[in-house]
Amino acid sequence: MLELHNVTIGQQVGPVSATVESGNVLSIMGSQGSGKTTLLRVLAGFVGVSGGHITMDGELLTPLSAPWFRRQMAYVPSRLDVPEGYDEVPTDYIRLLEHAAHAGSQLLLVDEPAEPLGADDALRAARLLREAAARGATVVAVNMMEADVRVEL
Repeated sequence: MLELHNVTIGQQVGPVSATVESGNVLSIMGSQGSGKTTLLRVLAGFVGVSGGHITMDGELLTPLSAPWFRRQMAYVPSRLDVPEGYDEVPTDYIRLLEHAAHAGSQLLLVDEPAEPLGADDALRAARLLREAAARGATVVAVNMMEADVRVEL
């Protein structure tokens, strides 16, 4: 279970509270610049909170615990640029999402793609996220219409 308790991030985000059971999908909704990606980066342990706290299965996310949390998660950024020579790393959004959704991670963090997806890819992305949730992952996705819990920023 993922819990956000009155989380604030500087002046940009907050306070945000939500509880998401394992096997469910949380959608972070909002317009461009509202802090959706920033909140994902907080959940990944890349950025600290200004106030409130986050727990996963009762364990507090802190700068010291972030490495442990990252071992439990998969993160799909909106765009992935990799250095030359890393041809085995998928950079296509759907292929990256497919890889992350099948990784068996406890927490799946998914940013919206940098470029809009076509109808078929959008359906495939939604299906992949639902499949990951059905396998027990807690899924946090930006602007996903089909979600069990929604947070508006």
